Amino acid sequence: MNLIEIVVFRLLKYMNEQNLTQYELAQRSGVPFSTIKSIMQRRTKNISLKTIIMLSKGLGMRTKDFLDDIKFDEIDMM
Repeated sequence: MNLIEIVVFRLLKYMNEQNLTQYELAQRSGVPFSTIKSIMQRRTKNISLKTIIMLSKGLGMRTKDFLDDIKFDEIDMM
């Protein structure tokens, strides 16, 4: 798995738990809807730490909790 796939997996998990749409997450997080849509469609090649922090806050969670998944330790960086 690459970084974007793991971020999408985590976003879907927490968005489903909170019954949030991409648009609602954009409103809560301050991340533009077009950016979230691009991430979710895996069209984004890279994601910044700032964006991950903003998305985490939009989900009402600490960034360290969003990143607390063994999959992040197994990222294929190639």
